[in-house]
Amino acid sequence: MPELTVAHHPTQGKFELVGGGKSQGYLDYSLSDKDTLCIDYVEVAPALRGKQMGNKLVDAAVEWARANKHSVIARCSFARAVLKRTPKYGDVLKSPQIAR
Repeated sequence: MPELTVAHHPTQGKFELVGGGKSQGYLDYSLSDKDTLCIDYVEVAPALRGKQMGNKLVDAAVEWARANKHSVIARCSFARAVLKRTPKYGDVLKSPQIAR
């Protein structure tokens, strides 16, 4: 498997996991207000599941949110679990961080 990188496509509200010139996964997000990033959905290729690639996408989204002074919430259950179990994300979580 070639090296995987994360590309940000802000006009599409997407972070994309790219390897070998192909999309290997993505994270869809929306800005629910002027300063809150909502992670709507995370998907990775079946061959990459269990290899922390979904976490890599969530990390990219959180780092972008942090750099842009946004808080983060998640509609996606996977992203919600990652956010809850990763202490370094505590500074950007909106309380309550669970979106409905």
